[in-house]
Amino acid sequence: MTRDHEAIERVRSDGRRKTFAISPDRELKIVFLIRGDDWRPLRAPWWHGKDVSIIGADLNGNFILRHCDGSVRLWDHSKQTDEVIATGVVEFCHRLGPPFETRAPQKS
Repeated sequence: MTRDHEAIERVRSDGRRKTFAISPDRELKIVFLIRGDDWRPLRAPWWHGKDVSIIGADLNGNFILRHCDGSVRLWDHSKQTDEVIATGVVEFCHRLGPPFETRAPQKS
């Protein structure tokens, strides 16, 4: 099992949804992560970039992708663009926050 697969399995094993802060005012609510053993190259008419695998999705139906360069990217369906959100899967997993059901309310 690779380090990427091990990192995903650790965060998947608690069975809870996670959050991922892209910036101080932008947070993804992750609804699922795919087992590392099930990652496959994406073949879709809307994807024209280099090889990627879908490794998860957010609450808005956007995909979390692992790019062939190792980076983790967010595919935004509405904008038809992808952006790097982590340099790799291990970093992505380390940056996942607590489940959003139990987060303390933010002070205004």
